[in-house]
Amino acid sequence: MTDGSRRSVGEPSATERELRQRLDILATFNEVVADVNETIVDAAGRADIERQVCERLVQTGELRFAWVGVVDETTGDVEPTAWAGAEDGYLDEISVSVSADSPAGNGPVGRAVRSNAVQATHSIADDPAFGPFREPALERGYRSAASVPLVYDDARYGVLTMYAEHERAFTPELDEPIWNLGHAVAHGIDTHVRRERERELERREQAFSRIVENIEEYALFRLDASGRVESWNRGAAAIKGYDTEEILGEHIETFYTDGDIEAGLPERLLDRARTEGRVENEGWRVRADGTRFWASVTITALTDDTGEVVGFAKVTRDMTDRKRRERQLDAVFNSTFQYIGLVDPDGTVLRVNDAALDLVDADRDDVIGLRAWETPWWRDDDERVADLRDSLDRAVDGAFVRHEVEIDRENTDRTVVIDFSVTPVDDDEGEVSFLVLEGHDITARKERERALRREQERLEFVNRIIRHNLLNGLNVVGARADIVEDFVSDAGLTHLETIQGRVREMTELVGTMRTFMKVIVERESHEFRPRRIDEAVGHGVESLRRESDAASVAVGRLPEISVVADDLLDEVVEHLLKNAVQHNDKPAPAVEVEVAAGDDAVELRVSDNGPGVPDEEKHRIVDQRIEDLSNPGNGFGLFLVREIVESYGGSVGIEDNDRGGATFVVTLPRA
Repeated sequence: MTDGSRRSVGEPSATERELRQRLDILATFNEVVADVNETIVDAAGRADIERQVCERLVQTGELRFAWVGVVDETTGDVEPTAWAGAEDGYLDEISVSVSADSPAGNGPVGRAVRSNAVQATHSIADDPAFGPFREPALERGYRSAASVPLVYDDARYGVLTMYAEHERAFTPELDEPIWNLGHAVAHGIDTHVRRERERELERREQAFSRIVENIEEYALFRLDASGRVESWNRGAAAIKGYDTEEILGEHIETFYTDGDIEAGLPERLLDRARTEGRVENEGWRVRADGTRFWASVTITALTDDTGEVVGFAKVTRDMTDRKRRERQLDAVFNSTFQYIGLVDPDGTVLRVNDAALDLVDADRDDVIGLRAWETPWWRDDDERVADLRDSLDRAVDGAFVRHEVEIDRENTDRTVVIDFSVTPVDDDEGEVSFLVLEGHDITARKERERALRREQERLEFVNRIIRHNLLNGLNVVGARADIVEDFVSDAGLTHLETIQGRVREMTELVGTMRTFMKVIVERESHEFRPRRIDEAVGHGVESLRRESDAASVAVGRLPEISVVADDLLDEVVEHLLKNAVQHNDKPAPAVEVEVAAGDDAVELRVSDNGPGVPDEEKHRIVDQRIEDLSNPGNGFGLFLVREIVESYGGSVGIEDNDRGGATFVVTLPRA
């Protein structure tokens, strides 16, 4: 082309270019419609569908900009949710509304939504109806536009608007393709929304099923909108007696008496649940075998997102036992060995059971109506009375009070130690209506505790004998045997070596016994402290290397962390290492030590290459009792390890390892 009035041979005319542009846009619409189904499948969500559609529209270059907006049903404003192309701040500059109160803000977008039809602007520059959006559009090179509502099955999902950089891009013959495009996009969004709604409903149903299916105290099941059983939990089967297969699909009338059915009670309850959302009822119900039970029932309507009732959740609790318990209250109240009484907040005795009366050989009529501190259990002891009155005052304020009290038993010199408590009971307004006084005879337990303390004192005495007399004696014998060695002939040397060996064994055994006695005596009162596990392992490994030349010890990474223990932790490590060597059948015993730290616990693992421990022996070794030990040298070390570790709050286990040997696993609480 040489000037504005001529064109080169073969160059299309303006009409031809316009036609070609419209055909290209039409092709774009058809391609996008064809791609929507694939977009729906691959899209992660509604926003992804809208974004991909906008991007697809501007890919060919025929459209300069496209965006999707949703209508705020409260304000009528159209809020952009996705866009693609040359936006350049356009959406921030314009304000779109579908409200009739904002005619200046309607424009083609608002008109498309309100008319539910395609709205095309052939020339933005020449169309005054484009309103306040015209100048911002022209500044960004938008010359024509089209808006189409996104509607599917009467559901409105927003509006799609497109802009072209040339005029008359959206002619009337394109209205149908544009409408088809909007319909396809709306269909895709609708499909996803429904799918999400179904998933959410399924998630709710699954959550409901998980919650209720294992509850056994309540019959908790679901009904459909007509009142027929759709689900059945264990509690329902236990209370009502029907298996799942035989009750599904049955109407709730099945559970009601003939009189209630004739009176229309089941349907009335469902109707009230539909209108009020929830209904409660108590009455007789019928089990599968025809027997009756007194039930407390709650029916709650289940609705979908539109508020339509889609079913009911029904909760039934068998209250027959409660009524029976109420009838049996007096019998239970008086048959227990616990001492029980009920008093008013002011201390006046309302009820007292037979066990409490027998304790002081009192008559019920003589104590009912008295103040609690005036009764035979408390009178004639000012300190006891003061403690009781203080306990009652605190309980009236809502506190649970518990302490020990000594009571003189009638006609004997024996004092009874009572674990005594006061429990406040509130009424419906939250006020304390009465107090429950309970007592349990713990005299025997107190005597056992005293006996245990005496036994510990005896053990401590024995421990001192072992620690001083016996060990000192063995040390003297050992020292003298070493001296005698220089004066013994070859013929007597074997006997001397036997004596020296036995002295060493007995000395080691005495050391073990001292450790065991320490664990027994100090278990109740001893306070533990943080101990470095790496230091204990280091001491144990060093000791083993000194005592055994044939054994090899490999130590893994030792974290510098502490566990709850005491000085006996070194004994634990040493016994485990010695055990790995002493019970090893290899010429060169190999021991491996590992330490693994968790958030709350630390694992010490001692592995060997010995013969291993059969599965049937693992449990016996770990759980053996003192009477299972044939002599102190047979398994006593492992028994001692378990006693010490358990006193720390840890545990001991045995596992197999890859080398065919055994791995002793000690778990200790982290400090």
